[in-house]
Amino acid sequence: MQSQSRYQRSPARQGVPKTIFRRFVAENMMQTSAALAFTTLLGLVPLATVVLSVADAVPYLNLLLARLESLVEGALLPAGAASTISGSIGRFSHRAQQLTVAGIAFLSVTAFLLMHTIERALNHLWQVSPRPFFARLLLYAFAMLVWPFLLAALFAVMSLAVSVSLGFISEAVWIREALLKSISLAVLGLFFFFLYYAVPNAPVRRSSAFLAALFATLAFAAMQKVFELYLVSSALLKSVYGAFAAFPVFLVWLHLSWAVVLFGGLIAATISRPGRR
Repeated sequence: MQSQSRYQRSPARQGVPKTIFRRFVAENMMQTSAALAFTTLLGLVPLATVVLSVADAVPYLNLLLARLESLVEGALLPAGAASTISGSIGRFSHRAQQLTVAGIAFLSVTAFLLMHTIERALNHLWQVSPRPFFARLLLYAFAMLVWPFLLAALFAVMSLAVSVSLGFISEAVWIREALLKSISLAVLGLFFFFLYYAVPNAPVRRSSAFLAALFATLAFAAMQKVFELYLVSSALLKSVYGAFAAFPVFLVWLHLSWAVVLFGGLIAATISRPGRR
C-alpha cells in the first residue's frame, strides 16, 4: 500500500540496526538533539524550581531532595563537573522561589513547555500525533511533580539496603562505590524505561522500552567515563574558561545526551512498530 512508510517496510528488508542508523541520519537527529539541548538549558531552572516548590509544600518530601540531587549528579551529569553544574542550578532555583506568584506561574509554564518539546520529539520518532491537551497536562504533572520523588525514594531505599548489608562485612571501598554506582544506573534505567514506555502516544512493547532504556543507560555511563577522563586531562579548557569551564562541558553533554535519548527512542520505535493509539 502507498500509505505504508518506508521506515515501516525497511526493517524486513534491511534489518533493524540499519533502519535505526538511516533514520537517525536522514531525519537530522543530531540537529534535533541540539535544539532539545537549548530548550533544556532554558527549562532546567524552571523545572528545578517547580520540584523544589513541591518539596517545600508537601511534608517530608524535602527529605528526598538530597537523594535526588545525588542521583542527578551520579547518573545524569558529566563526572568531574556534576557538582558545579548541580550547585549552579540549585542556587538559581532557590532564587527563583523568591519570585512573585506571576513569576512562579511563568516558570511553571516554561517547565511545561520543556515537557511538551520532549513529548513532541518522541512522538515524531513513533510517527504518531500528540495526546489530547488534558491528557498531556496529566502526564506532564506526573513527570514533574511525582516521578522525580518516586525515583529519589527508590534510590534512597536501595542505597540504604546496600549500606546496611555491607556494614556487616569488611568490604573494600571500591566494592561499595561500585554497588552504589550500579544502583544509580539501575534507577536511571527505570527513568529511561518510563520515558520510552509512557511518554510516546503509541503502544510500546515493554521489551522494546527495556532494550532502549538499557542502551541509553549504558551509553550515559560510557559518556560519563569519557567526560571524566577528558576533564582530568584537559588543562587547556580550564586555562581558557577558568571558573566557567563547566559551562561548555555542560552544553556538549546536553547535546550528546539528547542524541543518545533519541537514538534509544528509535530503537524502541523500530522494534515496536507501533500504531496510533
